[in-house]
Amino acid sequence: MLNMILKDLRISPLRNILTGISMFVGIIAMISSVLVGTLGKEYLISVNAQMYGWSPTYSFSITGSDFQDTIKMENFFREIYNTDHFVAVTFSMLEEITVAPVASVSSLQDISDTVYKKTVPVDVVFTTSTYNKIYNLPMSSGDWFDSSEINKTLCMVVNKAAQNYFDTSYAVGNVESSLSLTPFNVVGTVNDGTDIPTVYLDAHSIELLVPNMWKVKNATVHWHSEAGITMRQMYSSLHDILEDTIGGNLDIIGKSDIGDTYNSVLSVLQLGLLVTSFLLLFVSVLGQINIGLSSLEQRTHELLIRRAIGASRANIVTLVLGAQLTISVFVCIVSILISFFLVQGMGLFLPVDSPVAALEYPILSAVVAVITSVVVALLGGLLPALKAAKLEPALALR
Repeated sequence: MLNMILKDLRISPLRNILTGISMFVGIIAMISSVLVGTLGKEYLISVNAQMYGWSPTYSFSITGSDFQDTIKMENFFREIYNTDHFVAVTFSMLEEITVAPVASVSSLQDISDTVYKKTVPVDVVFTTSTYNKIYNLPMSSGDWFDSSEINKTLCMVVNKAAQNYFDTSYAVGNVESSLSLTPFNVVGTVNDGTDIPTVYLDAHSIELLVPNMWKVKNATVHWHSEAGITMRQMYSSLHDILEDTIGGNLDIIGKSDIGDTYNSVLSVLQLGLLVTSFLLLFVSVLGQINIGLSSLEQRTHELLIRRAIGASRANIVTLVLGAQLTISVFVCIVSILISFFLVQGMGLFLPVDSPVAALEYPILSAVVAVITSVVVALLGGLLPALKAAKLEPALALR
């Protein structure tokens, strides 16, 4: 029977090519619609995570604490690091911090008089090294702060909007009440999704090495609940840390990400793409049925002769459906290979600091598409096959 099916496929190559194209369009359309939905979802989530943090992220304010006590602050940092990898702290300072780029630290003494005139208008964020785990901050170049508590150095990371100001590997900063200039290593450039020039400073290093700059007004804790920890559990844990270290008041700000806002948008997007995918598959089925009925009219005489020389109805049905299934298997393999290389190729066009990570091939969608293709092939060939099986051998004599 297999030989008969293969011979049957060679009889009308153009018809089989058209059938294969119809199947190919259906499979590619389904994989593409799922991929577009996944890409749209990932892009929306990733862009919002740049500004508001990965969902869910909760924020807590700390006021009235003894931020100036070095020993207590060291214990505070240690407790925060040990609590969870997805907890970060940002600090608001009593005095404004100004920064300026310099060519090198060795030349700082020679140009100290003119550095104050080179200060740049940027936002300064004092935070811990885990800040980039709460927010989606892909690096354009360089590295983020070292999370190690050993060998702390003064590091600065700038965002893309501030990159034009800091075209050197060094910068200096100072506070209003001091004329001393503190040198920083500009270790990286980050894509934080904002067009406001911003620099990020390692708060722990500044607390250890630059006491004249460490004048904290209050702090904010950002906690991304990846392990399913509730906000009340977070509050209880942070409250215990404050009591054991710097004291002060802890207040719940609430959920800082906007995941609840875009969830409805994602649901509508995915529903629309799902409906579109099924419509494309439906069109593919109609196309295959149309091709099958058209070819049946051309092959009526051939099939009648086969019935007259002893072919059973089951043989005719198997012959017609077997051809459809053979084409379907071949098209499935080609479609999956092409779609796989297309997905992998799309990742090559994403910039290094793209908020969206490299795309993953939708394996589940491919499996569903393969199963659907087989079902579509059966549906597309079933009506012509049943119609062919009903042909009476006596008609061959006409």
